[in-house]
Amino acid sequence: MALDYSLLDVFADAPFQGTQIPVVVLDGGDFTDQIKTAIASEFQQTETVFVEAKNTDCQVSVYNGKGRAFFGAHTILAASYVAYEMGLAKDEGAFASFQLSQNNHTIDSFIDKKGALAGPIQFARMLSPTIDRYTPELAKLAAALNLDEKHLSFSKYKPMVVSVDHPTLIVPVTRPEHVLSASINAERWTDLMSEIYTSELFLFAPGSITGTSDFHGRLLSPDLARDVFPPIGNMMPEFVAYLAEQAGTAEGTHTFSIDRGSKSTRQSVLHAEFDKRPGRGVRCRIGGNVIKMGVGSLLV
Repeated sequence: MALDYSLLDVFADAPFQGTQIPVVVLDGGDFTDQIKTAIASEFQQTETVFVEAKNTDCQVSVYNGKGRAFFGAHTILAASYVAYEMGLAKDEGAFASFQLSQNNHTIDSFIDKKGALAGPIQFARMLSPTIDRYTPELAKLAAALNLDEKHLSFSKYKPMVVSVDHPTLIVPVTRPEHVLSASINAERWTDLMSEIYTSELFLFAPGSITGTSDFHGRLLSPDLARDVFPPIGNMMPEFVAYLAEQAGTAEGTHTFSIDRGSKSTRQSVLHAEFDKRPGRGVRCRIGGNVIKMGVGSLLV
Protein backbone atom coordinates (compact mmCIF):
# COMPACT_ATOMS: atom_id res chain seq x y z
CA MET A 1 0.00 0.00 0.00
CA ALA A 2 1.28 3.49 -0.87
CA LEU A 3 0.53 6.30 1.57
CA ASP A 4 0.78 9.90 0.37
CA TYR A 5 2.63 12.32 2.59
CA SER A 6 3.74 15.95 2.59
CA LEU A 7 6.85 17.38 4.21
CA LEU A 8 6.19 20.81 5.71
CA ASP A 9 8.46 23.48 7.17
CA VAL A 10 6.44 24.95 10.05
CA PHE A 11 6.98 28.42 11.55
CA ALA A 12 9.27 29.11 8.60
CA ASP A 13 9.66 32.48 6.89
CA ALA A 14 11.79 30.89 4.14
CA PRO A 15 12.34 27.41 2.67
CA PHE A 16 14.66 25.08 4.59
CA GLN A 17 13.92 26.90 7.86
CA GLY A 18 11.51 26.16 10.71
CA THR A 19 10.62 22.69 11.96
CA GLN A 20 10.08 19.76 9.57
CA ILE A 21 6.76 17.98 10.10
CA PRO A 22 5.63 15.06 7.88
CA VAL A 23 1.87 14.73 7.37
CA VAL A 24 0.64 11.30 6.23
CA VAL A 25 -2.80 10.84 4.66
CA LEU A 26 -4.53 7.58 5.60
CA ASP A 27 -7.30 6.76 3.13
CA GLY A 28 -9.00 3.73 4.64
CA GLY A 29 -7.36 0.63 6.08
CA ASP A 30 -6.75 -0.40 9.66
CA PHE A 31 -3.79 1.56 10.97
CA THR A 32 -3.11 0.68 14.59
CA ASP A 33 -1.13 2.75 17.08
CA GLN A 34 1.78 0.39 16.52
CA ILE A 35 1.80 0.99 12.75
CA LYS A 36 1.54 4.77 13.15
CA THR A 37 4.40 4.71 15.66
CA ALA A 38 6.51 2.71 13.20
CA ILE A 39 5.73 5.19 10.41
CA ALA A 40 6.66 8.11 12.68
CA SER A 41 9.94 6.37 13.50
CA GLU A 42 10.66 5.98 9.79
CA PHE A 43 10.56 9.75 9.27
CA GLN A 44 12.81 10.41 12.28
CA GLN A 45 11.29 13.83 12.92
CA THR A 46 10.05 15.25 16.19
CA GLU A 47 6.44 14.33 15.38
CA THR A 48 4.42 13.00 12.47
CA VAL A 49 0.80 14.00 11.79
CA PHE A 50 -1.78 11.55 10.43
CA VAL A 51 -4.95 12.70 8.65
CA GLU A 52 -7.87 10.30 8.23
CA ALA A 53 -10.65 12.17 6.45
CA LYS A 54 -13.12 9.26 6.78
CA ASN A 55 -12.60 8.84 10.52
CA THR A 56 -15.28 11.17 11.89
CA ASP A 57 -14.30 10.40 15.49
CA CYS A 58 -10.65 11.45 15.06
CA GLN A 59 -9.65 12.95 11.73
CA VAL A 60 -6.21 14.02 12.90
CA SER A 61 -3.67 12.48 15.28
CA VAL A 62 0.02 12.94 16.03
CA TYR A 63 2.70 10.36 16.83
CA ASN A 64 6.41 10.22 17.52
CA GLY A 65 8.78 7.26 17.68
CA LYS A 66 7.46 6.32 21.13
CA GLY A 67 3.73 6.39 20.39
CA ARG A 68 0.83 8.80 20.35
CA ALA A 69 1.63 12.36 21.39
CA PHE A 70 -0.25 15.50 22.29
CA PHE A 71 -0.84 18.21 19.72
CA GLY A 72 1.59 21.11 19.97
CA ALA A 73 1.91 24.33 18.04
CA HIS A 74 3.89 22.78 15.17
CA THR A 75 1.59 19.84 14.61
CA ILE A 76 -1.55 21.99 14.89
CA LEU A 77 -0.29 24.21 12.06
CA ALA A 78 0.82 21.23 9.97
CA ALA A 79 -2.51 19.44 10.39
CA SER A 80 -4.46 22.60 9.57
CA TYR A 81 -2.40 23.19 6.41
CA VAL A 82 -3.11 19.73 4.99
CA ALA A 83 -6.74 19.79 6.16
CA TYR A 84 -7.20 23.00 4.14
CA GLU A 85 -5.62 21.36 1.08
CA MET A 86 -7.94 18.36 1.43
CA GLY A 87 -11.08 20.49 1.75
CA LEU A 88 -11.67 19.50 5.38
CA ALA A 89 -11.57 23.07 6.69
CA LYS A 90 -14.72 25.19 6.90
CA ASP A 91 -14.91 28.16 4.55
CA GLU A 92 -15.48 31.32 6.61
CA GLY A 93 -15.20 33.82 3.75
CA ALA A 94 -11.87 35.61 4.08
CA PHE A 95 -10.40 32.64 5.95
CA ALA A 96 -11.07 29.00 6.75
CA SER A 97 -11.37 27.30 10.13
CA PHE A 98 -10.52 23.81 11.34
CA GLN A 99 -11.12 22.07 14.66
CA LEU A 100 -8.93 19.51 16.37
CA SER A 101 -9.90 17.53 19.46
CA GLN A 102 -7.62 16.64 22.35
CA ASN A 103 -8.52 15.39 25.84
CA ASN A 104 -12.16 16.47 25.41
CA HIS A 105 -10.99 19.97 24.45
CA THR A 106 -11.40 21.63 21.08
CA ILE A 107 -8.56 23.54 19.43
CA ASP A 108 -9.68 26.08 16.82
CA SER A 109 -7.32 26.99 14.00
CA PHE A 110 -7.76 29.72 11.40
CA ILE A 111 -6.18 29.57 7.95
CA ASP A 112 -5.66 32.59 5.71
CA LYS A 113 -6.81 31.70 2.21
CA LYS A 114 -4.38 32.05 -0.69
CA GLY A 115 -6.24 30.21 -3.42
CA ALA A 116 -5.55 26.49 -3.28
CA LEU A 117 -2.70 27.03 -0.82
CA ALA A 118 -2.98 27.94 2.83
CA GLY A 119 -1.57 31.25 4.01
CA PRO A 120 -0.46 32.02 7.58
CA ILE A 121 -2.18 29.83 10.17
CA GLN A 122 -3.17 30.71 13.72
CA PHE A 123 -4.78 28.72 16.51
CA ALA A 124 -6.54 29.90 19.66
CA ARG A 125 -6.44 28.62 23.21
CA MET A 126 -7.71 29.67 26.61
CA LEU A 127 -4.98 29.33 29.25
CA SER A 128 -5.47 28.71 32.97
CA PRO A 129 -1.87 28.63 34.18
CA THR A 130 -0.39 27.69 37.53
CA ILE A 131 2.38 30.06 38.63
CA ASP A 132 5.19 29.29 41.08
CA ARG A 133 7.41 32.27 41.86
CA TYR A 134 9.85 30.25 43.93
CA THR A 135 12.94 29.48 41.90
CA PRO A 136 16.58 28.74 42.78
CA GLU A 137 19.00 31.59 43.41
CA LEU A 138 20.34 33.33 40.32
CA ALA A 139 23.87 32.21 41.15
CA LYS A 140 22.77 28.56 41.04
CA LEU A 141 20.85 29.07 37.80
CA ALA A 142 23.82 30.79 36.18
CA ALA A 143 26.20 28.01 37.26
CA ALA A 144 23.86 25.32 35.89
CA LEU A 145 23.69 27.16 32.55
CA ASN A 146 27.40 27.97 32.30
CA LEU A 147 26.55 31.70 32.21
CA ASP A 148 27.75 34.70 34.19
CA GLU A 149 25.26 35.69 36.87
CA LYS A 150 25.19 39.24 35.49
CA HIS A 151 23.55 37.92 32.32
CA LEU A 152 20.53 36.94 34.44
CA SER A 153 20.46 39.57 37.16
CA PHE A 154 20.22 42.59 34.86
CA SER A 155 17.15 41.38 32.99
CA LYS A 156 13.90 43.24 33.78
CA TYR A 157 12.18 39.84 33.93
CA LYS A 158 12.58 37.25 36.69
CA PRO A 159 12.72 33.43 36.61
CA MET A 160 9.40 31.70 37.20
CA VAL A 161 7.88 28.21 36.97
CA VAL A 162 4.74 28.28 34.81
CA SER A 163 2.48 25.34 34.06
CA VAL A 164 -0.20 25.16 31.38
CA ASP A 165 0.45 21.84 29.66
CA HIS A 166 3.60 20.97 31.63
CA PRO A 167 5.59 22.80 34.33
CA THR A 168 8.38 24.85 32.77
CA LEU A 169 11.13 26.86 34.41
CA ILE A 170 11.35 30.06 32.37
CA VAL A 171 14.64 31.90 32.76
CA PRO A 172 15.24 35.35 31.23
CA VAL A 173 18.73 36.49 30.18
CA THR A 174 19.89 39.87 29.01
CA ARG A 175 20.77 39.25 25.35
CA PRO A 176 20.01 36.69 22.61
CA GLU A 177 23.72 35.85 22.30
CA HIS A 178 23.67 34.53 25.85
CA VAL A 179 20.70 32.31 25.02
CA LEU A 180 22.72 30.77 22.20
CA SER A 181 25.88 30.35 24.29
CA ALA A 182 24.16 28.71 27.29
CA SER A 183 24.85 25.04 27.97
CA ILE A 184 24.02 22.61 30.74
CA ASN A 185 26.58 22.01 33.48
CA ALA A 186 25.65 18.43 34.36
CA GLU A 187 26.83 18.52 37.97
CA ARG A 188 25.27 21.87 38.80
CA TRP A 189 22.11 20.88 36.90
CA THR A 190 21.62 17.87 39.18
CA ASP A 191 21.82 20.15 42.23
CA LEU A 192 19.34 22.54 40.62
CA MET A 193 16.79 19.79 39.98
CA SER A 194 16.62 19.05 43.71
CA GLU A 195 15.03 22.49 44.22
CA ILE A 196 12.40 22.49 41.47
CA TYR A 197 9.83 19.99 40.23
CA THR A 198 10.39 20.26 36.48
CA SER A 199 13.11 19.34 34.03
CA GLU A 200 11.70 21.65 31.33
CA LEU A 201 13.87 24.75 30.97
CA PHE A 202 13.10 27.62 28.60
CA LEU A 203 15.56 30.50 28.12
CA PHE A 204 14.60 33.76 26.46
CA ALA A 205 15.94 37.24 25.92
CA PRO A 206 14.43 40.47 24.58
CA GLY A 207 15.44 41.07 20.97
CA SER A 208 16.52 38.56 18.34
CA ILE A 209 19.53 37.38 16.38
CA THR A 210 18.12 38.79 13.13
CA GLY A 211 16.63 41.95 14.63
CA THR A 212 13.16 41.09 13.31
CA SER A 213 11.54 39.58 16.44
CA ASP A 214 10.68 40.81 19.93
CA PHE A 215 12.23 37.81 21.73
CA HIS A 216 14.68 34.99 21.15
CA GLY A 217 13.95 31.64 22.85
CA ARG A 218 15.56 28.27 23.38
CA LEU A 219 14.58 25.00 25.03
CA LEU A 220 17.44 23.45 27.03
CA SER A 221 17.83 19.94 28.42
CA PRO A 222 20.74 17.79 29.63
CA ASP A 223 19.62 15.22 27.05
CA LEU A 224 20.37 17.58 24.15
CA ALA A 225 23.72 18.26 22.53
CA ARG A 226 25.12 21.76 22.94
CA ASP A 227 24.43 22.83 19.35
CA VAL A 228 20.88 21.43 19.15
CA PHE A 229 17.95 23.88 19.03
CA PRO A 230 14.68 21.93 19.39
CA PRO A 231 11.28 23.40 18.45
CA ILE A 232 9.83 25.82 20.99
CA GLY A 233 6.20 25.86 19.83
CA ASN A 234 5.08 23.58 22.64
CA MET A 235 6.51 26.08 25.14
CA MET A 236 4.41 28.97 23.85
CA PRO A 237 1.36 28.51 26.14
CA GLU A 238 3.70 28.69 29.15
CA PHE A 239 5.61 31.65 27.70
CA VAL A 240 2.42 33.57 26.92
CA ALA A 241 1.18 32.92 30.46
CA TYR A 242 4.56 34.08 31.80
CA LEU A 243 4.33 37.40 29.93
CA ALA A 244 0.73 37.93 30.98
CA GLU A 245 1.74 37.41 34.62
CA GLN A 246 4.31 40.22 34.57
CA ALA A 247 3.39 43.22 36.70
CA GLY A 248 4.22 45.56 33.84
CA THR A 249 1.83 43.86 31.42
CA ALA A 250 -1.27 46.05 31.26
CA GLU A 251 -4.80 44.79 30.69
CA GLY A 252 -5.74 44.50 27.03
CA THR A 253 -4.43 42.76 23.93
CA HIS A 254 -0.71 42.28 23.40
CA THR A 255 1.21 40.99 20.38
CA PHE A 256 4.77 39.74 20.03
CA SER A 257 7.04 37.56 17.91
CA ILE A 258 9.75 35.17 19.02
CA ASP A 259 12.41 33.36 17.02
CA ARG A 260 14.46 30.25 17.68
CA GLY A 261 17.83 29.25 16.31
CA SER A 262 19.53 31.05 13.43
CA LYS A 263 19.65 30.83 9.64
CA SER A 264 22.27 28.08 9.94
CA THR A 265 20.21 26.08 12.46
CA ARG A 266 16.73 26.21 10.84
CA GLN A 267 15.39 29.41 12.33
CA SER A 268 11.74 29.44 13.40
CA VAL A 269 9.59 32.57 13.78
CA LEU A 270 6.42 32.40 15.86
CA HIS A 271 3.81 35.15 16.19
CA ALA A 272 1.46 35.41 19.15
CA GLU A 273 -1.12 37.65 20.71
CA PHE A 274 -2.96 37.38 24.00
CA ASP A 275 -5.77 39.05 25.88
CA LYS A 276 -5.26 39.92 29.54
CA ARG A 277 -8.54 40.62 31.32
CA PRO A 278 -9.20 40.91 35.08
CA GLY A 279 -10.71 37.81 36.61
CA ARG A 280 -10.42 35.76 33.42
CA GLY A 281 -8.09 33.22 31.94
CA VAL A 282 -5.60 34.31 29.30
CA ARG A 283 -6.86 33.84 25.76
CA CYS A 284 -4.02 33.52 23.27
CA ARG A 285 -3.54 33.06 19.56
CA ILE A 286 -0.33 31.54 18.20
CA GLY A 287 0.57 31.36 14.53
CA GLY A 288 3.09 31.46 11.74
CA ASN A 289 3.85 30.38 8.20
CA VAL A 290 3.91 26.87 6.77
CA ILE A 291 5.90 26.05 3.63
CA LYS A 292 5.27 22.87 1.70
CA MET A 293 8.69 21.44 0.81
CA GLY A 294 7.87 18.12 -0.76
CA VAL A 295 5.45 15.26 -1.36
CA GLY A 296 5.95 11.53 -1.69
CA SER A 297 4.60 8.05 -1.18
CA LEU A 298 5.47 5.74 1.68
CA LEU A 299 5.23 2.03 0.87
CA VAL A 300 3.69 0.15 3.79
